[in-house]
Amino acid sequence: MVWIALLLTCKPTCEQEVAACACEDGSTATACCPSARLTCDASIGITVPLPVCSEDDPCVELLDTYCLLDDGVTRIDRASDEPSCGTTDEGLDRDRPLYADIARSWVDGDGTRRWWCEYRPPSSGPDTPLPLLLFVPGSGGTADDVYDFTSLRTKAVDRDLGGGEGFVLVSSQARYLHWPTEQAQDGTKHDSYHRDLSVPSENRDVAFFDHLIDGLVAEGVVDPTRIYLSGWSNGGRFATLYGVARHEQPTAGGNRVAGVANYSSGDPFATTQEGEDCGLDPRPSTDLPLMLLTRTCDAVTCSTEQYDHFASDGAEMTPGNDAEAWIDTLTGPMGDANVVWRRIDNRGREASACTEASRCRMFRAVLNHLRWPDGVADRGGVDHEPAMLEFLRGNPGDQGDSASR
Repeated sequence: MVWIALLLTCKPTCEQEVAACACEDGSTATACCPSARLTCDASIGITVPLPVCSEDDPCVELLDTYCLLDDGVTRIDRASDEPSCGTTDEGLDRDRPLYADIARSWVDGDGTRRWWCEYRPPSSGPDTPLPLLLFVPGSGGTADDVYDFTSLRTKAVDRDLGGGEGFVLVSSQARYLHWPTEQAQDGTKHDSYHRDLSVPSENRDVAFFDHLIDGLVAEGVVDPTRIYLSGWSNGGRFATLYGVARHEQPTAGGNRVAGVANYSSGDPFATTQEGEDCGLDPRPSTDLPLMLLTRTCDAVTCSTEQYDHFASDGAEMTPGNDAEAWIDTLTGPMGDANVVWRRIDNRGREASACTEASRCRMFRAVLNHLRWPDGVADRGGVDHEPAMLEFLRGNPGDQGDSASR
């Protein structure tokens, strides 16, 4: 509980190096650095891929959680890190099982080495292609979060997703990105604001996921009809963005996303900040099967009432982080999405309604947002991962274009 209190007071205790861009004329980052020169268009959002942190353009307006790391972090000058691909000390401190998987990598179109963690059940291979679950961690997280904060690695061994024994589990390592929202949120993120959903895509994260999926299908270890994503917070936003894109239009290898199951995530097509024309208009139509779990009191708010209540109290709210409005958008302007919205309380028990806004405190909302719903962080609460996996299993894709290749 102490670290949550520190998180909520982190900003004033972790001063940023506002002039760290080292602009030649002595001006600050917002005046001259590449990350500040971003423009919007309603057909694509941010018109260029979000820039990575680098020595020439370091990230200094960091997500608050970086203050909690050893000695605090106030400056990031690299694009990515290699994950350990196993349970870290943080996970072991939370009594998570010890795992050690393999790290794999690929160099993207910008020359950035992209990393992911991968587990393949022993039965996987060309004769027994298995379902794929691609996990997308949240803001400030790493690919190791799948081991440290979820129970998906345990279930990947023998949980049936419809293709045999277990499933192939991949966890994506995010890059360090400059973030275009009003509040400081630079750090590890997946880019859901440059919405180039074409094939091939200039969005480096979309292209990365295309590469991951096509490579695994080409190896014969993944069933092309059972390609699924699961994301958390920012990772859920990107999982939905990618899921919508590749459910409707296949990858270059002819593969489509069959379904998505997310925790505490919002609308990936919303604007970056109020008053900016960075929201996608019109929204794409989709019939993507999507399951969303939301805490009844959540930092990605359960209701519009909660969102407005926090905003009126001075909280910096990211547009789109309103689950109720997002569900209304999915089932309205975006057409015929197959949506299941499950609301759960502080202990993970299913609920029929969101918490009344006046009773949802920011401290509780943040705490709930940071507890993945497998019951472990809830100290013996309900494990909702089986329901998420069952939803995905019940929504296989078509045989797809890759089958004829």
